[in-house]
Amino acid sequence: MKRLGVFIGVALGLSVACASDVRGIIEEIDDANKTIKVNNQIIKVMPYTEIEQEGCGSGWDTPKTFSQLRVNDVVEVDVFYDNGKMIAKEIEIGCGRAY
Repeated sequence: MKRLGVFIGVALGLSVACASDVRGIIEEIDDANKTIKVNNQIIKVMPYTEIEQEGCGSGWDTPKTFSQLRVNDVVEVDVFYDNGKMIAKEIEIGCGRAY
């Protein structure tokens, strides 16, 4: 029955959310639209998106904000899809930066 509901939702053009991870390097940041580009994919960052810097040996992650994201940050982004657009649920910034 669950598959039938998903099929009907897709057939009617309704938003169907499924979660996945995107891992890579931030290639671009669009402050006006609050998006980041990772692996050539545009990801919307919402006000409720949880952003954290990995503890890097300290054992404690540090909360961050959109404005603290930087191009070349290594990130893991938990995303879901809304009407075909990627939305960030959580962004974790790794310890190193790409060069």
